[in-house]
Amino acid sequence: MNEKHMKAVADSIDKGVGQFGAETGIEIDDETPLFDLSEYPEEQQEILKECNRRIDETNSKYRIAKYREDMFAKGMKAGMYFCTFDRDENLLSFEFNDETRQMLGYDGLEDLPNEFDSWVKTLVPSERDGIVKLFWDSVRIHRELPDITHATYRMQKKDGSIIWVTGAGRFIRRPDDGSLEIYMGCYRDITAQHELEEYLKIIEAIGKVFNFSLFIDVSDMSYRMISTNEYVEKVEKDPDAIQFLKNNVDASVAGSFHKSLYDWLNLDTILATVEEHGSTSFEFYSESAHRWFKGIFMVGDRREDGSIAHIVYGCMDTTDAKLQTLAQQKMISEFESEIYIDSLSKIRNRRFLDEKLIYEPCHAVVMADIDLFKSVNDTAGHRGGDEAIQKVAEILEKSVRKEDVVIRYGGDEFMIVFSDITGDELEKNLSHLRTAVKKVTIENCPEVKISMSFGCAFGTDLVNNMIATADEALYESKKTRDTYTVIDI
Repeated sequence: MNEKHMKAVADSIDKGVGQFGAETGIEIDDETPLFDLSEYPEEQQEILKECNRRIDETNSKYRIAKYREDMFAKGMKAGMYFCTFDRDENLLSFEFNDETRQMLGYDGLEDLPNEFDSWVKTLVPSERDGIVKLFWDSVRIHRELPDITHATYRMQKKDGSIIWVTGAGRFIRRPDDGSLEIYMGCYRDITAQHELEEYLKIIEAIGKVFNFSLFIDVSDMSYRMISTNEYVEKVEKDPDAIQFLKNNVDASVAGSFHKSLYDWLNLDTILATVEEHGSTSFEFYSESAHRWFKGIFMVGDRREDGSIAHIVYGCMDTTDAKLQTLAQQKMISEFESEIYIDSLSKIRNRRFLDEKLIYEPCHAVVMADIDLFKSVNDTAGHRGGDEAIQKVAEILEKSVRKEDVVIRYGGDEFMIVFSDITGDELEKNLSHLRTAVKKVTIENCPEVKISMSFGCAFGTDLVNNMIATADEALYESKKTRDTYTVIDI
Protein backbone atom coordinates (compact mmCIF):
# COMPACT_ATOMS: atom_id res chain seq x y z
CA MET A 1 0.00 0.00 0.00
CA ASN A 2 1.21 3.54 -0.74
CA GLU A 3 2.30 4.90 2.68
CA LYS A 4 2.19 8.49 1.45
CA HIS A 5 -1.49 8.22 0.59
CA MET A 6 -2.29 6.38 3.83
CA LYS A 7 -0.61 9.20 5.77
CA ALA A 8 -2.61 11.76 3.78
CA VAL A 9 -5.82 10.01 4.78
CA ALA A 10 -4.74 9.74 8.40
CA ASP A 11 -3.74 13.41 8.46
CA SER A 12 -7.11 14.44 7.04
CA ILE A 13 -8.85 13.75 10.31
CA ASP A 14 -8.64 16.19 13.20
CA LYS A 15 -6.32 15.18 16.00
CA GLY A 16 -8.06 13.07 18.63
CA VAL A 17 -11.14 12.21 16.53
CA GLY A 18 -10.45 8.48 16.32
CA GLN A 19 -8.04 5.67 15.54
CA PHE A 20 -7.87 3.99 12.13
CA GLY A 21 -6.33 0.86 10.61
CA ALA A 22 -6.73 -1.47 7.63
CA GLU A 23 -6.49 -5.11 6.48
CA THR A 24 -6.94 -7.15 3.29
CA GLY A 25 -10.35 -8.77 2.72
CA ILE A 26 -11.46 -11.91 0.95
CA GLU A 27 -11.42 -12.19 -2.83
CA ILE A 28 -14.68 -13.05 -4.68
CA ASP A 29 -14.11 -14.07 -8.27
CA ASP A 30 -16.74 -16.74 -9.09
CA GLU A 31 -19.03 -14.46 -11.06
CA THR A 32 -20.82 -14.73 -14.39
CA PRO A 33 -18.71 -12.88 -17.02
CA LEU A 34 -20.17 -10.12 -19.17
CA PHE A 35 -20.49 -10.48 -22.96
CA ASP A 36 -17.70 -8.94 -25.03
CA LEU A 37 -19.73 -6.81 -27.45
CA SER A 38 -16.91 -6.66 -29.99
CA GLU A 39 -17.37 -10.35 -30.73
CA TYR A 40 -21.01 -9.98 -31.88
CA PRO A 41 -22.74 -8.28 -34.83
CA GLU A 42 -23.81 -4.69 -34.31
CA GLU A 43 -27.52 -5.54 -34.64
CA GLN A 44 -27.24 -7.83 -31.57
CA GLN A 45 -25.37 -5.43 -29.33
CA GLU A 46 -28.41 -3.59 -27.89
CA ILE A 47 -29.81 -6.89 -26.64
CA LEU A 48 -26.40 -7.90 -25.30
CA LYS A 49 -26.04 -4.56 -23.47
CA GLU A 50 -29.27 -5.29 -21.62
CA CYS A 51 -28.00 -8.80 -20.87
CA ASN A 52 -24.78 -7.33 -19.49
CA ARG A 53 -26.77 -4.91 -17.33
CA ARG A 54 -28.75 -7.75 -15.80
CA ILE A 55 -25.67 -9.91 -15.34
CA ASP A 56 -23.89 -6.93 -13.72
CA GLU A 57 -26.85 -6.42 -11.36
CA THR A 58 -26.92 -10.12 -10.44
CA ASN A 59 -23.16 -10.17 -9.86
CA SER A 60 -23.49 -7.08 -7.63
CA LYS A 61 -26.19 -8.70 -5.50
CA TYR A 62 -24.08 -11.84 -5.23
CA ARG A 63 -21.01 -9.89 -4.14
CA ILE A 64 -23.00 -7.94 -1.52
CA ALA A 65 -24.35 -11.18 -0.08
CA LYS A 66 -20.89 -12.74 0.11
CA TYR A 67 -19.31 -9.65 1.64
CA ARG A 68 -22.07 -9.36 4.22
CA GLU A 69 -21.51 -12.98 5.12
CA ASP A 70 -17.78 -12.39 5.47
CA MET A 71 -18.18 -9.30 7.66
CA PHE A 72 -20.69 -10.95 9.95
CA ALA A 73 -18.37 -13.93 10.20
CA LYS A 74 -15.82 -11.58 11.75
CA GLY A 75 -18.22 -11.01 14.64
CA MET A 76 -19.22 -7.47 13.72
CA LYS A 77 -22.93 -8.17 14.21
CA ALA A 78 -24.21 -4.86 15.55
CA GLY A 79 -25.00 -2.06 13.11
CA MET A 80 -24.34 -1.94 9.38
CA TYR A 81 -24.39 0.66 6.61
CA PHE A 82 -24.20 0.43 2.79
CA CYS A 83 -23.20 3.05 0.21
CA THR A 84 -23.52 2.44 -3.53
CA PHE A 85 -21.64 4.31 -6.26
CA ASP A 86 -21.96 4.65 -10.02
CA ARG A 87 -19.01 3.90 -12.30
CA ASP A 88 -17.83 7.51 -11.94
CA GLU A 89 -17.82 6.90 -8.16
CA ASN A 90 -20.59 9.33 -7.38
CA LEU A 91 -22.68 8.35 -4.37
CA LEU A 92 -25.99 6.80 -5.45
CA SER A 93 -27.53 5.62 -2.17
CA PHE A 94 -26.92 5.23 1.56
CA GLU A 95 -28.61 2.73 3.84
CA PHE A 96 -28.59 1.91 7.58
CA ASN A 97 -29.79 -1.40 8.99
CA ASP A 98 -32.18 -1.59 11.96
CA GLU A 99 -29.41 -2.59 14.39
CA THR A 100 -27.63 0.71 13.70
CA ARG A 101 -30.79 2.70 14.41
CA GLN A 102 -31.36 0.80 17.65
CA MET A 103 -27.74 1.34 18.74
CA LEU A 104 -28.16 5.09 18.20
CA GLY A 105 -31.59 5.31 19.81
CA TYR A 106 -33.64 5.94 16.64
CA ASP A 107 -37.00 4.32 15.91
CA GLY A 108 -37.27 3.14 12.35
CA LEU A 109 -36.68 4.52 8.89
CA GLU A 110 -38.71 7.71 9.36
CA ASP A 111 -36.72 8.63 12.47
CA LEU A 112 -33.34 8.12 10.76
CA PRO A 113 -33.80 8.05 6.96
CA ASN A 114 -31.47 6.22 4.59
CA GLU A 115 -29.52 9.32 3.60
CA PHE A 116 -25.85 10.26 3.76
CA ASP A 117 -26.78 13.33 5.83
CA SER A 118 -28.35 10.99 8.40
CA TRP A 119 -24.93 9.44 8.98
CA VAL A 120 -23.30 12.86 9.15
CA LYS A 121 -25.69 14.04 11.88
CA THR A 122 -24.81 11.01 14.05
CA LEU A 123 -21.19 12.21 14.27
CA VAL A 124 -20.04 14.36 17.20
CA PRO A 125 -20.33 17.98 15.95
CA SER A 126 -16.80 19.01 16.87
CA GLU A 127 -15.36 15.97 15.04
CA ARG A 128 -17.85 15.82 12.15
CA ASP A 129 -15.83 17.67 9.49
CA GLY A 130 -12.74 15.56 10.10
CA ILE A 131 -14.53 12.22 9.81
CA VAL A 132 -16.55 13.23 6.73
CA LYS A 133 -13.34 14.41 5.07
CA LEU A 134 -11.71 11.10 5.89
CA PHE A 135 -14.64 9.26 4.27
CA TRP A 136 -14.35 11.16 0.99
CA ASP A 137 -10.54 11.03 0.98
CA SER A 138 -10.78 7.25 1.40
CA VAL A 139 -13.25 6.98 -1.50
CA ARG A 140 -10.99 9.13 -3.66
CA ILE A 141 -7.93 6.88 -3.22
CA HIS A 142 -9.73 3.60 -2.49
CA ARG A 143 -7.70 1.75 -5.17
CA GLU A 144 -4.57 2.30 -3.09
CA LEU A 145 -6.18 1.07 0.12
CA PRO A 146 -6.83 -2.48 1.33
CA ASP A 147 -10.34 -3.89 1.00
CA ILE A 148 -11.12 -3.54 4.71
CA THR A 149 -10.49 -0.50 6.91
CA HIS A 150 -11.05 -0.31 10.66
CA ALA A 151 -12.10 2.80 12.55
CA THR A 152 -12.73 3.73 16.19
CA TYR A 153 -14.45 7.04 16.81
CA ARG A 154 -17.38 8.71 18.59
CA MET A 155 -21.03 8.96 17.54
CA GLN A 156 -23.90 10.96 18.99
CA LYS A 157 -27.15 9.18 19.84
CA LYS A 158 -30.59 10.70 19.32
CA ASP A 159 -30.76 11.77 23.00
CA GLY A 160 -27.46 13.67 22.66
CA SER A 161 -25.32 11.18 24.59
CA ILE A 162 -21.97 10.17 23.13
CA ILE A 163 -20.80 6.60 22.48
CA TRP A 164 -17.55 5.13 21.19
CA VAL A 165 -17.90 2.76 18.23
CA THR A 166 -15.50 0.53 16.40
CA GLY A 167 -16.19 -0.70 12.92
CA ALA A 168 -14.93 -2.39 9.78
CA GLY A 169 -15.61 -0.77 6.43
CA ARG A 170 -15.20 -2.67 3.15
CA PHE A 171 -14.53 -1.35 -0.35
CA ILE A 172 -16.30 -3.47 -2.99
CA ARG A 173 -14.84 -2.77 -6.41
CA ARG A 174 -16.20 -3.76 -9.81
CA PRO A 175 -14.16 -6.64 -11.24
CA ASP A 176 -13.93 -5.24 -14.76
CA ASP A 177 -12.66 -1.69 -14.18
CA GLY A 178 -11.88 -1.55 -10.43
CA SER A 179 -14.31 1.32 -9.82
CA LEU A 180 -15.91 1.56 -6.38
CA GLU A 181 -19.28 -0.11 -6.45
CA ILE A 182 -20.18 -0.41 -2.77
CA TYR A 183 -18.74 0.81 0.52
CA MET A 184 -20.26 -1.11 3.42
CA GLY A 185 -19.42 -1.48 7.06
CA CYS A 186 -20.36 -2.61 10.56
CA TYR A 187 -20.52 -0.79 13.91
CA ARG A 188 -20.12 -2.07 17.45
CA ASP A 189 -20.65 0.03 20.60
CA ILE A 190 -17.45 -0.15 22.69
CA THR A 191 -18.16 2.75 25.06
CA ALA A 192 -17.83 0.65 28.24
CA GLN A 193 -14.58 -0.89 27.02
CA HIS A 194 -13.16 2.48 25.97
CA GLU A 195 -14.04 4.11 29.30
CA LEU A 196 -12.41 1.23 31.17
CA GLU A 197 -9.23 1.69 29.12
CA GLU A 198 -9.23 5.43 29.82
CA TYR A 199 -9.82 4.75 33.52
CA LEU A 200 -6.86 2.35 33.62
CA LYS A 201 -4.69 4.98 31.91
CA ILE A 202 -5.66 7.50 34.58
CA ILE A 203 -4.89 5.02 37.36
CA GLU A 204 -1.51 4.15 35.87
CA ALA A 205 -0.53 7.80 35.36
CA ILE A 206 -1.63 8.83 38.84
CA GLY A 207 0.33 6.04 40.48
CA LYS A 208 3.50 7.19 38.72
CA VAL A 209 3.15 10.89 39.56
CA PHE A 210 1.96 10.82 43.19
CA ASN A 211 3.42 8.88 46.11
CA PHE A 212 -0.01 8.91 47.75
CA SER A 213 -3.22 9.14 45.72
CA LEU A 214 -6.94 8.35 45.82
CA PHE A 215 -9.62 7.89 43.14
CA ILE A 216 -12.75 9.27 44.83
CA ASP A 217 -16.44 8.72 43.98
CA VAL A 218 -18.09 12.07 44.74
CA SER A 219 -21.54 10.51 45.16
CA ASP A 220 -20.64 8.75 48.43
CA MET A 221 -16.97 9.73 48.97
CA SER A 222 -15.84 6.11 48.74
CA TYR A 223 -12.40 5.73 47.21
CA ARG A 224 -9.77 3.44 45.79
CA MET A 225 -6.22 3.97 47.01
CA ILE A 226 -3.98 4.08 43.96
CA SER A 227 -0.62 4.68 45.59
CA THR A 228 0.48 4.95 49.20
CA ASN A 229 3.50 5.42 51.45
CA GLU A 230 4.68 4.30 54.89
CA TYR A 231 3.21 7.33 56.69
CA VAL A 232 -0.24 6.91 55.14
CA GLU A 233 -0.25 3.23 56.05
CA LYS A 234 -0.02 4.14 59.75
CA VAL A 235 -3.08 6.42 59.61
CA GLU A 236 -6.51 5.28 60.79
CA LYS A 237 -8.63 4.42 57.74
CA ASP A 238 -12.10 5.88 57.20
CA PRO A 239 -14.68 5.05 54.48
CA ASP A 240 -15.12 8.78 53.73
CA ALA A 241 -12.22 10.11 51.63
CA ILE A 242 -12.26 13.62 53.13
CA GLN A 243 -12.23 12.27 56.68
CA PHE A 244 -9.41 9.91 55.77
CA LEU A 245 -7.40 12.85 54.43
CA LYS A 246 -8.09 14.79 57.64
CA ASN A 247 -6.82 11.80 59.61
CA ASN A 248 -3.62 12.08 57.59
CA VAL A 249 -3.39 15.76 58.48
CA ASP A 250 -3.75 14.97 62.19
CA ALA A 251 -1.16 12.20 62.06
CA SER A 252 1.66 13.75 60.09
CA VAL A 253 1.23 17.41 59.09
CA ALA A 254 2.81 20.26 61.07
CA GLY A 255 0.28 21.85 63.41
CA SER A 256 0.57 25.33 61.91
CA PHE A 257 -1.05 23.98 58.71
CA HIS A 258 -3.96 22.13 60.34
CA LYS A 259 -6.67 24.77 60.24
CA SER A 260 -5.91 25.91 56.70
CA LEU A 261 -5.86 22.32 55.47
CA TYR A 262 -9.17 21.53 57.20
CA ASP A 263 -10.70 24.56 55.46
CA TRP A 264 -9.26 23.43 52.12
CA LEU A 265 -10.65 19.91 52.58
CA ASN A 266 -14.22 21.07 51.98
CA LEU A 267 -15.97 19.00 49.31
CA ASP A 268 -18.25 21.75 47.99
CA THR A 269 -15.34 24.17 47.61
CA ILE A 270 -13.16 21.49 46.03
CA LEU A 271 -15.79 20.56 43.44
CA ALA A 272 -16.55 24.20 42.60
CA THR A 273 -12.88 25.07 42.14
CA VAL A 274 -12.07 21.91 40.17
CA GLU A 275 -15.09 22.51 37.93
CA GLU A 276 -13.99 26.08 37.18
CA HIS A 277 -10.21 25.70 37.07
CA GLY A 278 -9.48 22.00 36.61
CA SER A 279 -7.63 21.56 39.91
CA THR A 280 -6.97 22.97 43.37
CA SER A 281 -3.82 22.49 45.43
CA PHE A 282 -2.33 23.18 48.87
CA GLU A 283 1.29 22.93 50.03
CA PHE A 284 2.17 21.78 53.56
CA TYR A 285 5.01 20.39 55.68
CA SER A 286 5.02 16.83 57.03
CA GLU A 287 6.64 16.50 60.44
CA SER A 288 6.74 12.71 60.10
CA ALA A 289 8.59 12.69 56.79
CA HIS A 290 10.42 16.01 57.33
CA ARG A 291 9.45 16.87 53.78
CA TRP A 292 7.28 19.41 51.94
CA PHE A 293 4.28 18.09 50.01
CA LYS A 294 1.61 19.50 47.71
CA GLY A 295 -1.88 18.03 47.82
CA ILE A 296 -3.85 18.32 44.56
CA PHE A 297 -7.48 17.62 43.62
CA MET A 298 -8.41 17.25 39.94
CA VAL A 299 -11.16 15.77 37.75
CA GLY A 300 -11.08 11.98 37.45
CA ASP A 301 -13.98 11.47 35.04
CA ARG A 302 -17.49 12.73 34.32
CA ARG A 303 -20.97 11.30 33.94
CA GLU A 304 -22.86 11.44 30.61
CA ASP A 305 -24.55 14.70 31.70
CA GLY A 306 -21.13 16.33 32.18
CA SER A 307 -21.17 16.39 35.98
CA ILE A 308 -18.09 15.20 37.85
CA ALA A 309 -18.31 11.51 38.77
CA HIS A 310 -14.86 11.03 40.33
CA ILE A 311 -12.10 13.29 41.56
CA VAL A 312 -8.47 12.41 42.04
CA TYR A 313 -6.43 13.37 45.10
CA GLY A 314 -2.69 13.22 44.74
CA CYS A 315 0.12 14.09 47.12
CA MET A 316 3.41 15.16 45.54
CA ASP A 317 6.76 15.59 47.26
CA THR A 318 7.92 19.14 46.51
CA THR A 319 10.93 19.32 48.85
CA ASP A 320 13.64 19.12 46.19
CA ALA A 321 11.92 21.66 43.99
CA LYS A 322 11.49 23.94 47.00
CA LEU A 323 15.18 23.73 47.88
CA GLN A 324 16.18 24.38 44.27
CA THR A 325 14.15 27.58 44.17
CA LEU A 326 15.43 29.10 47.41
CA ALA A 327 18.25 30.80 45.56
CA GLN A 328 15.69 32.44 43.27
CA GLN A 329 13.52 33.90 46.01
CA LYS A 330 15.36 37.20 46.21
CA MET A 331 15.05 37.67 42.45
CA ILE A 332 11.34 36.77 42.55
CA SER A 333 10.76 39.14 45.44
CA GLU A 334 12.36 42.00 43.56
CA PHE A 335 10.37 41.18 40.44
CA GLU A 336 7.08 41.07 42.34
CA SER A 337 7.91 44.38 44.01
CA GLU A 338 8.06 45.92 40.57
CA ILE A 339 4.85 44.51 39.12
CA TYR A 340 2.64 43.86 42.18
CA ILE A 341 3.27 46.97 44.32
CA ASP A 342 1.27 50.16 43.76
CA SER A 343 3.71 53.00 43.06
CA LEU A 344 1.76 55.60 45.07
CA SER A 345 0.53 53.72 48.14
CA LYS A 346 3.36 51.15 48.30
CA ILE A 347 0.90 48.32 49.00
CA ARG A 348 -0.28 45.48 46.74
CA ASN A 349 -2.02 46.51 43.53
CA ARG A 350 -4.99 45.24 41.53
CA ARG A 351 -2.71 43.08 39.37
CA PHE A 352 -1.64 41.13 42.45
CA LEU A 353 -5.30 40.46 43.23
CA ASP A 354 -6.08 39.31 39.69
CA GLU A 355 -3.02 37.10 39.23
CA LYS A 356 -2.24 35.80 42.73
CA LEU A 357 -5.15 36.10 45.10
CA ILE A 358 -8.47 35.99 43.26
CA TYR A 359 -9.04 32.23 43.52
CA GLU A 360 -7.54 31.65 46.98
CA PRO A 361 -9.78 30.66 49.94
CA CYS A 362 -10.25 33.20 52.72
CA HIS A 363 -12.49 34.06 55.68
CA ALA A 364 -13.27 37.72 54.96
CA VAL A 365 -13.03 40.29 52.18
CA VAL A 366 -13.33 43.99 53.04
CA MET A 367 -13.96 46.73 50.49
CA ALA A 368 -13.34 50.30 51.70
CA ASP A 369 -13.04 53.78 50.30
CA ILE A 370 -12.39 57.30 51.55
CA ASP A 371 -15.60 59.26 52.18
CA LEU A 372 -16.18 62.30 49.96
CA PHE A 373 -12.73 61.92 48.39
CA LYS A 374 -13.56 64.42 45.65
CA SER A 375 -13.91 67.15 48.27
CA VAL A 376 -10.49 66.16 49.66
CA ASN A 377 -8.99 66.71 46.20
CA ASP A 378 -10.94 69.94 45.75
CA THR A 379 -9.73 71.34 49.09
CA ALA A 380 -6.18 69.97 49.38
CA GLY A 381 -5.42 69.52 45.68
CA HIS A 382 -4.37 66.31 44.01
CA ARG A 383 -1.13 66.20 45.97
CA GLY A 384 -3.17 66.38 49.13
CA GLY A 385 -5.39 63.58 47.78
CA ASP A 386 -2.30 61.49 47.05
CA GLU A 387 -1.05 62.15 50.59
CA ALA A 388 -4.39 60.97 52.00
CA ILE A 389 -4.20 57.73 49.97
CA GLN A 390 -0.61 57.11 51.12
CA LYS A 391 -1.39 57.67 54.81
CA VAL A 392 -4.59 55.59 54.72
CA ALA A 393 -2.71 52.75 52.99
CA GLU A 394 0.00 52.87 55.69
CA ILE A 395 -2.62 52.63 58.46
CA LEU A 396 -4.41 49.73 56.79
CA GLU A 397 -1.16 47.86 56.17
CA LYS A 398 0.06 48.27 59.76
CA SER A 399 -3.29 47.34 61.27
CA VAL A 400 -3.53 43.82 59.84
CA ARG A 401 -1.45 40.71 60.36
CA LYS A 402 1.38 39.56 58.11
CA GLU A 403 -0.74 36.85 56.50
CA ASP A 404 -3.54 39.30 55.59
CA VAL A 405 -3.35 41.33 52.36
CA VAL A 406 -4.14 45.01 51.78
CA ILE A 407 -4.67 46.06 48.15
CA ARG A 408 -5.21 49.38 46.47
CA TYR A 409 -8.22 48.35 44.41
CA GLY A 410 -8.36 51.57 42.42
CA GLY A 411 -8.51 55.32 43.05
CA ASP A 412 -9.39 55.81 46.74
CA GLU A 413 -10.81 52.28 47.09
CA PHE A 414 -9.00 49.57 49.05
CA MET A 415 -9.47 45.85 49.68
CA ILE A 416 -8.40 43.76 52.65
CA VAL A 417 -8.35 39.95 52.48
CA PHE A 418 -8.29 38.11 55.81
CA SER A 419 -7.11 34.52 55.44
CA ASP A 420 -8.17 33.45 58.94
CA ILE A 421 -10.27 35.58 61.31
CA THR A 422 -13.28 35.19 63.61
CA GLY A 423 -16.35 37.39 63.49
CA ASP A 424 -15.45 39.16 66.77
CA GLU A 425 -11.87 39.77 65.64
CA LEU A 426 -13.11 41.14 62.34
CA GLU A 427 -15.46 43.67 63.97
CA LYS A 428 -12.73 44.80 66.39
CA ASN A 429 -10.37 45.28 63.47
CA LEU A 430 -12.90 47.28 61.47
CA SER A 431 -13.72 49.44 64.46
CA HIS A 432 -10.01 50.12 65.03
CA LEU A 433 -9.46 50.99 61.35
CA ARG A 434 -12.43 53.36 61.33
CA THR A 435 -10.99 55.22 64.34
CA ALA A 436 -7.36 55.22 63.16
CA VAL A 437 -8.18 56.63 59.74
CA LYS A 438 -9.96 59.61 61.29
CA LYS A 439 -6.63 60.69 62.81
CA VAL A 440 -5.07 61.24 59.38
CA THR A 441 -4.16 64.87 58.68
CA ILE A 442 -3.09 66.47 55.43
CA GLU A 443 0.00 68.65 55.55
CA ASN A 444 -0.84 72.34 54.92
CA CYS A 445 -4.57 71.49 55.05
CA PRO A 446 -5.39 70.64 58.67
CA GLU A 447 -9.04 71.51 58.10
CA VAL A 448 -9.51 68.45 55.83
CA LYS A 449 -11.07 65.58 57.76
CA ILE A 450 -10.64 61.98 56.61
CA SER A 451 -13.08 59.12 57.24
CA MET A 452 -13.75 55.79 55.54
CA SER A 453 -16.63 53.44 54.93
CA PHE A 454 -16.10 49.68 55.09
CA GLY A 455 -18.11 46.78 53.66
CA CYS A 456 -17.26 43.21 54.55
CA ALA A 457 -18.21 39.71 53.33
CA PHE A 458 -17.58 37.23 56.15
CA GLY A 459 -17.48 33.44 55.71
CA THR A 460 -15.32 30.81 54.03
CA ASP A 461 -15.08 30.98 50.24
CA LEU A 462 -12.80 32.01 47.38
CA VAL A 463 -11.84 35.68 47.26
CA ASN A 464 -13.48 35.97 43.84
CA ASN A 465 -16.82 34.77 45.19
CA MET A 466 -16.86 37.24 48.08
CA ILE A 467 -16.13 40.52 46.30
CA ALA A 468 -19.70 41.17 45.16
CA THR A 469 -21.03 40.70 48.71
CA ALA A 470 -18.35 43.02 50.11
CA ASP A 471 -19.34 45.64 47.50
CA GLU A 472 -22.96 45.29 48.57
CA ALA A 473 -21.96 45.83 52.21
CA LEU A 474 -19.89 48.90 51.27
CA TYR A 475 -22.88 50.33 49.42
CA GLU A 476 -24.89 50.10 52.64
CA SER A 477 -22.14 51.82 54.64
CA LYS A 478 -21.88 54.67 52.12
CA LYS A 479 -25.48 55.60 52.84
CA THR A 480 -24.34 57.01 56.22
CA ARG A 481 -20.50 57.04 55.79
CA ASP A 482 -17.83 56.64 58.50
CA THR A 483 -19.09 53.16 59.43
CA TYR A 484 -18.80 49.50 58.55
CA THR A 485 -21.27 46.81 57.46
CA VAL A 486 -20.68 43.05 57.69
CA ILE A 487 -22.68 40.52 55.65
CA ASP A 488 -22.36 36.84 56.56
CA ILE A 489 -22.20 34.37 53.67
